[in-house]
Amino acid sequence: MNSGSFFASVLIAINVVTLLLMAPLNSLILAHPYEPVCVSCLCTIYGGGILVVGFSLIVANWWGDEKIALRVQKTLSIVALVSFVHAIQLTMIPSSLNTLYVIGCVVVLGPAVLGFLRGQQKTVILVHQFFVLLFLYEIFNFGQVILHAQDLEGKIESTHGKEATVALSKEGHHVFWIIFDEFSLVQSMERDNFDVKVIPNLATFSQTSTWYPQARTLSEWTNRAIPILLLGKKDATDFKRQFLFDFDSQNYLSTIAQNMEVFILANYLPYCRAFQQVVEGCRAYLDGGFTYYSHLAHHVWNRVIPGELRNTKTGRKLGRLILPQSDQLALQGRPITRALSMGQSFDYPTFTYIHEALPHHPFQFTRNGDVRQIAYNGGPSNSLSHDELEELQGFYREQLTYVDSLFGEFVDQLKAKELFDQSYIVVMSDHGTSFDPEKPGRVLGHEQVDRVPFLIKSPGQTRGVVNPRSIDTSEFFGVLLDQMESVKHQRPLPPE
Repeated sequence: MNSGSFFASVLIAINVVTLLLMAPLNSLILAHPYEPVCVSCLCTIYGGGILVVGFSLIVANWWGDEKIALRVQKTLSIVALVSFVHAIQLTMIPSSLNTLYVIGCVVVLGPAVLGFLRGQQKTVILVHQFFVLLFLYEIFNFGQVILHAQDLEGKIESTHGKEATVALSKEGHHVFWIIFDEFSLVQSMERDNFDVKVIPNLATFSQTSTWYPQARTLSEWTNRAIPILLLGKKDATDFKRQFLFDFDSQNYLSTIAQNMEVFILANYLPYCRAFQQVVEGCRAYLDGGFTYYSHLAHHVWNRVIPGELRNTKTGRKLGRLILPQSDQLALQGRPITRALSMGQSFDYPTFTYIHEALPHHPFQFTRNGDVRQIAYNGGPSNSLSHDELEELQGFYREQLTYVDSLFGEFVDQLKAKELFDQSYIVVMSDHGTSFDPEKPGRVLGHEQVDRVPFLIKSPGQTRGVVNPRSIDTSEFFGVLLDQMESVKHQRPLPPE
């Protein structure tokens, strides 16, 4: 193997890793300035990618003939070129134009790729020079990412220092607040009651709790629905800005922490950073932001590949091929099943906040908890036919049944620890999802999206109460506090 081919191998390895990994990830991170970043994860990915691709190219040059080496180099260079196209798409192209953008790139870049494959010397030189310049540009971007990560860490630490421990009274009750993600009330009902065939445990729970059937969300997006809930403000902005950068200490978790020990379990948003000044214990199984490899893989896949292409048969097969391990990792560590193992002694009043990511898509769980092969990588959308939406709805309802079984396990754990009758138990969702062919997906204003479960069981409550009051997510926490005051002063529950 001559030095020229070795140099070409190393150069193309750098090109491929730069464009396939660095460009999309750097662009993605810089476009989301409020996300915590796992720099060590990124460095590991980049370094590992360079070693793997470089080794494969060297092997191809050493043991393969000149044609094999040339084909490998050309193939990887084309992959890098396509990756660069997608890197631009990540931050500059509206999602509604993704498909047209990709088609346009194929038309424009087609002649250049053909010239490169035919070995036209000027095209080869031009492509490699372009790659070198882009490599230097991405090194600059990566430096920005490092500085951004350090700056964000410093601001979070200065804003969210641990408050002094408050002496708690042993008097009072425990609170367990459960938020299911993308749980549509409409999908879980049969006429005006909970469907016992789909959610038998929640149906039973409703018979000894107060249920608000007219509860509605104010946002179809979790990162806004949660700040609305915790701040009690209809105009609250996204979670990352409200609780990581522009932190407002006047939130319900901070308020309730003055009288209770707070524990948080989640696998979606960076709760642990936002509330580190008030929590006694916090566990994020799949922390929000780009802090886990599996989350990185899913995020890049969903942003780079247009939904119209992801949901084709070929796109689904490719998704299953690329992301099987990521999917399995994303499905591990269900917070609700570990809510009582956070180190609570329960000697003092505790507030355990559980954000369970299910039944959010992908709808992979069968009703008994088995994981099926991914039929659809995303949720309901305009790209799916009527029959496909109906099939996807069936998968969703099966996953609802699995979620209900997790809730049943949680209730059994409470009863085993003799906590069920002396606790407030809140069950709600941040938003729903629609399978209506006219308005599929998360379109605010649709009943399947707007109406969410909201139930509160007070300590010692033995009869079900249906409260017809219209209520939205900005009022949920206030309702709990009012109910706690009613029980404290032994006032009767709201009438049916």
